[in-house]
Amino acid sequence: MLAAAFLALTLGVSGTASAESKWRGLDTRYGAGQALQACVAEAKKQRPETWTCMGGDLTVTTRGPDGKLRHDTRTVATDPPTTGPTQVGEYDDWCEFGSVCGRQISTFIAEVKGNAAYGDITGVIGAFDFVVHQNFDGPWPRWRSLLIWDYGPAMVPLDFQLDCRINISGAPDDYCGSRQLYFGNVSSGPASYFSWYPSETRYIRNEQRLVGNTRYHDDAYGTFSAEGYYERTWFAPPIHTGRWHRCASSVGCQYYEVPWHP
Repeated sequence: MLAAAFLALTLGVSGTASAESKWRGLDTRYGAGQALQACVAEAKKQRPETWTCMGGDLTVTTRGPDGKLRHDTRTVATDPPTTGPTQVGEYDDWCEFGSVCGRQISTFIAEVKGNAAYGDITGVIGAFDFVVHQNFDGPWPRWRSLLIWDYGPAMVPLDFQLDCRINISGAPDDYCGSRQLYFGNVSSGPASYFSWYPSETRYIRNEQRLVGNTRYHDDAYGTFSAEGYYERTWFAPPIHTGRWHRCASSVGCQYYEVPWHP
């Protein structure tokens, strides 16, 4: 009887260890930079219930005693700053094997693309790309954004936002405007794996005029769920097109740093 009990206990421990060791890894056929792979490896070590990797930035989402969601982001790894071709478009090919890449199209136009994966305690659930394109209209930044489904269940955007920020050395950055990004669901359907906002050709404009030689940047981020996981909320941490200034010049704002350097 003691031997049987010991055998049952051993099998139980072994089964638990086996269950805990199972992990769905990142499907690198869809592209994956070194920093993104390092971030997913860290998520495997930690085994959080809800996590997102945007490049090498790992975000763990939890719900506090007050019922509010809390997103804790830390940088696990960084890839060298990556630039790309200056042609607009090519979003599903550009930076597929990077993590977060920036490129300057002209003096007044820049783009950033983040490669992301998300999952839970059992591993990767899905992956997507987040693209932000900015084009200055004099002293007003203008943006269009894009979500691209890579694999996994349908991704359900909940609350995506784009903030204009004022760079302040040694203190938290201030705000200079904010706009919502209203994406549609993205999934494996041939007509639904891209979602633009406001469209592939139009822009949303910053809500206030920028002035002086102040230094600025933008933060684009958001929350989402996934089909079959509606009780979960994931957070895509901020990506940035770059930094700019000289908004009082006759031609308006100009970039001085693309791609973004942390």
